[in-house]
Amino acid sequence: MKKTMIVLLSLSVLGLTACGAANQPAGNTDAGKTGETPSQTTQAEQKPVTLSVWTTNKDLLADQVKAFEAKYPTIKIKAEFMGGYDEMAQKVMAAVVSNTLPNVVQLGQRHGIPQMADSGKLIPIEQFMSEQEKTDVYPAFWDRFRYKDKLWTIPYNSSTPMLYYNKTLFDQAGLKAPNTWDELVKAAQTLTKDTNGDGKVDVWGFNTAADSPWYVQPMTWNRGGSIVDKAGKVTVNGKEAVEALKSFQDLVHVQKAMAPNQHNTAEQDFSAGKLAMIYKSGSALAGTQKEVGQKFEIGVAYLPMIKDRNVPIGGNSLGIFKSDPDIEKASWTFVSFLTNTENAAATSISTGYAPIKKSATETDAFKKKMKEDPNFKIIMDQNQFLRGQGIHPADSLIWSGLVTALETVEGDAKADPQKVLDKLQADVDSFMKSYK
Repeated sequence: MKKTMIVLLSLSVLGLTACGAANQPAGNTDAGKTGETPSQTTQAEQKPVTLSVWTTNKDLLADQVKAFEAKYPTIKIKAEFMGGYDEMAQKVMAAVVSNTLPNVVQLGQRHGIPQMADSGKLIPIEQFMSEQEKTDVYPAFWDRFRYKDKLWTIPYNSSTPMLYYNKTLFDQAGLKAPNTWDELVKAAQTLTKDTNGDGKVDVWGFNTAADSPWYVQPMTWNRGGSIVDKAGKVTVNGKEAVEALKSFQDLVHVQKAMAPNQHNTAEQDFSAGKLAMIYKSGSALAGTQKEVGQKFEIGVAYLPMIKDRNVPIGGNSLGIFKSDPDIEKASWTFVSFLTNTENAAATSISTGYAPIKKSATETDAFKKKMKEDPNFKIIMDQNQFLRGQGIHPADSLIWSGLVTALETVEGDAKADPQKVLDKLQADVDSFMKSYK
């Protein structure tokens, strides 16, 4: 059983043995545009506190912590790196059992947030926030972190998938960036080449980064389907999802424009000039520009549409666990600082992450970046097509199941996408029956 499944099933047990609710802090109504609430800040500073913060950021949020402690000298931050999202979920699960939870946690958007909510120890983040603060966050981001009609964590490093392409190769072939999936397929066929005549493909037309299920989601939506609907019903084997899965299978075995099961090396292949197009996160823009350097010109385009164009949300969020009132207020002071207008803008500018707050796009620095970097502008402009899908207890199972599904159909031309997804649907149904 894969690690993500172990985490998911373990957390499910915790959801069934949830603790009772503790006193909850009420939201403030006097918040400024940065999201830092004056009354909360004052109360938090009345008593010196040290916050335990678990992060997936390897540098322990060093710059932000330094700036925060300078501004709030009575609140000290003890940040601990917990590894990636899977490792974080495992450690939080263990901490729920042992009652050794941190005060603030950074969580992947598909990594057990519903289970943590059902444990009774995660505070709905909306309880700390004024209506003004909530309204400043784009609605689609909130939709991604909604569960049982509550907002549990606040989006932090939120990303969207993009189409990156080797513009140099496109120009040489007289091609434009594809606007539709059919155009992408044709371009991928044209750009798949054996450049040295040895009978082996040297440049493939298309592939996706290792987070391949993230791209099945919009390809299902854009055919008119859904995977998790607004009521929380999972339909991973609908005809639109089957068509999305088959489109990958056909790219490998019919159009022969995508190498099978090479998602783990696709990003390196693209940077090396061995891949003409790739689906990968917009947050990778700065890193990709650095890796490619002067080897070729990078192009960025919207995810190609099918019937519609919808874009999913990835990345992580920040949550607060129950403790005592002073610690909870100080925790929100820290979280609101990390997500304030200026920091949201700075994070977006330096990486390509989406600015979670509307006010971040109005800063001078953000506007300057939009003018200076055309690819950054395209990534940000695509946010008009954002679509949020609420968090779900089966998120990790759906993800790992789609990884397996893609591996199966890419590796076998005769595999039936419908049967493959029927099996995943049965697994999800069984899991949810036991979860309830």
